[in-house]
Amino acid sequence: MRDIARFDLRFDLPFAPALREMPARGADELKRSLDDIVTPGDIQRTAEASVHASAGALRACRLTGGGVLATVRLGHQEVRHESAHLRELTGDDVIVLVALEGKGTVTQQGRVLPFSKGDITFRRARVPSVARIDEPASLVMLRLPITRFLGYSASRHASFTPYRADAASGIVGTIHRFIDSVLPAFAHMSPATVAAAEESLVALISAAYLEAGDRTQAECGEDTPRCFNPLRWSQLTAYIAANLCDPELDVESCASALGVSKRYIHVIFEAMGMQYGKYVVEQRLARCRDDLASPIWASLSIERIAYRNGFNDPAHFSRRFRAAFGMSPRDFRHGSGDVPERSVS
Repeated sequence: MRDIARFDLRFDLPFAPALREMPARGADELKRSLDDIVTPGDIQRTAEASVHASAGALRACRLTGGGVLATVRLGHQEVRHESAHLRELTGDDVIVLVALEGKGTVTQQGRVLPFSKGDITFRRARVPSVARIDEPASLVMLRLPITRFLGYSASRHASFTPYRADAASGIVGTIHRFIDSVLPAFAHMSPATVAAAEESLVALISAAYLEAGDRTQAECGEDTPRCFNPLRWSQLTAYIAANLCDPELDVESCASALGVSKRYIHVIFEAMGMQYGKYVVEQRLARCRDDLASPIWASLSIERIAYRNGFNDPAHFSRRFRAAFGMSPRDFRHGSGDVPERSVS
């Protein structure tokens, strides 16, 4: 899993503080805009929606420190982000919804997060989710690389969990006051001041997430599987990264190294919305892609690169590489090396 987001936007978004009006006059235009600036999905009208209720109003900009900010008004509708929509996404980004008006629910990884005016929800861009608007809503949306979102806390909170921050929180109230009074003033600030103010907003949003996590974990108790120690995910991914060259790397060896059961390893991956086998293959392919693009390993054959990253069948490796990146390892190595990064399905 990569930490740095890559935004391949069709729209040429300006940087903050300028906001560009995005196409949103109907469901199709709104979908294309949301696909590019938030995460791909399908828009469905709810039973309460009128014929034109899927239309909305959407303005967006790039953040100077990485990510996207948007303001949006939505009617009664449901936006579904299925696995098929998310295959092309790279990076590990967080989607933040700040509800200025309206109400609805966000669902991800089995968690149903109802929100109303003032609440903030947090979810991952690369994991299937559903966002339902039950009452016409005005929202501020941010998509942030997880490393920027969590900052210095990233190493202690490596396993991202969807949460809802309550409007009654003092931190959440501060965020709303920032949105009301500081965001409109961005247009009159110097670039350096905008960048510093932007960092302040991101830090507040991160604090709201961490506070919501502390509250939720206290409520659900230590014995609840979804509240596993986030350090375990960091330990597990570090062990996998260090042993990718071993073609026999399996759940049993990971469980033995961490001193936990095989079932617990699967629980960790389920909580992250992933599967162990697919994750390992994705990491091996990403490592092979980087080796093929690196001049350091130019003298190594493609077969050797496959072997050193845990593939024991060059033909199988070639098929998986083509399926993931749209070209053979040989074409990639002798081409520009600039291919779309794809998730392994």
